Amino acid sequence: MAIFSKGSNGTTSSTNSETTVISSGARIEGKFYFASMLHVDGELSGVIHSESIVVIGKNGNLKGELKADKIVVNGYFEGELEANSLEILNGGMVNGDINIKELAIENGGRFNGVSKIRQDDPVRLIENTPEE
Repeated sequence: MAIFSKGSNGTTSSTNSETTVISSGARIEGKFYFASMLHVDGELSGVIHSESIVVIGKNGNLKGELKADKIVVNGYFEGELEANSLEILNGGMVNGDINIKELAIENGGRFNGVSKIRQDDPVRLIENTPEE
């Protein structure tokens, strides 16, 4: 499973068919921007934006601002969440404010916070620009 691939010109780029994995035991903080799918089994906190799917695994713990096309929670999320689709699975817990278009909560899944149903506006991601 690759995180980045080298293009023919030697530049590093991310592709949508790849998955970035934060493994159990890892603890990472910061601002993250993904074009690829993200799977979190460790601890991740900060600003996380993905153009694809974010999965918080059973051992995953994500805190902060999360924006993605689709989010699946089987672990723990705390903070502000914005997505087109949110699924909270049997072992999942979402604690915070959500702004979503579609919401599904399985039996055993938990949500504590405020929810807003988004209209047809797409999720707006922050541009990945270098800080000055």
